Amino acid sequence: MRIAIFLQQPGDDARPRINRVTGEVIARLMERGARVDLRVAEDELFDVAAIRPAHDLYVLKSKSPLTLTVAGVLEDAGAIVVNSVRSCDMARDKITTTALLAASGVGVPPSWATGLPAALGPFLEGGPLWFKPQRGGNGLGVHRVRVPSEIPGCVARDASDLPLPVFAQRESGGSGRDLKVYIVGDRAWARSKPWPVRSEVDKQGIPAHLPGRVQEAAFRCGLALGLEIYGVDFVTDGERFYAVDVNAFPSSQGPLDLPRHLADYLFARAAGREGRASAQWLARTWDEDGALPSLAAR
Repeated sequence: MRIAIFLQQPGDDARPRINRVTGEVIARLMERGARVDLRVAEDELFDVAAIRPAHDLYVLKSKSPLTLTVAGVLEDAGAIVVNSVRSCDMARDKITTTALLAASGVGVPPSWATGLPAALGPFLEGGPLWFKPQRGGNGLGVHRVRVPSEIPGCVARDASDLPLPVFAQRESGGSGRDLKVYIVGDRAWARSKPWPVRSEVDKQGIPAHLPGRVQEAAFRCGLALGLEIYGVDFVTDGERFYAVDVNAFPSSQGPLDLPRHLADYLFARAAGREGRASAQWLARTWDEDGALPSLAAR
């Protein structure tokens, strides 16, 4: 059995980024007899016409443009890719993600997208807005805006000095801590983490109770985006909760037993077994027409 894991492009130390979870997953897969090849797309030279699957499974830790392009070619040629290229691409786009989650009945904060940043000024009368890069991650480029004069400093521009799409969400209460839900197939865990994260201890978070309705919402997120392994950040405010971010194959530390479940899942996928879809967990909530009822309606 051969498994390829695409990692992020190395930093200044010229070594691939492997955290504790990824390292343990690799060790467990190798203990079970799998050959694990670590790949960085940017460090390879591809003969484009000759790209063909050579592994039983491709795992996308990296979602760089080159990684997704190569993985897309492999996927079209019949390779098993986790998560799928389409799912990774949608999850990277906050506008697309938010629209799909809302359509699936998942609670999201009031959200706006525009190419005219100044158009968001009147919405600040209802309270602060969080400006987020459309394809950002790891909290980079996120700004809390309270007055219109702060908007220009939050807008990124392209090489032609034109403003990139602006995505903004209403600040939705909360306790200053996010509930991070980790999903592997049909298994789910939760950890409580402060926002913003300021230390390694903050990144680790602490184990937290996962309410049934939040778990259901997390599974709906996976169904909406077609994800198998992912994380969802929720802001909770009393009985209310809102999904504010979705990450395909999150890189954070996660629950202590996460590596074991990840290795088991990836080994099964490499062996050709179907993923354990969260739809199986949600099946009992479907109505007579085969549609998922709104969370808000129950």
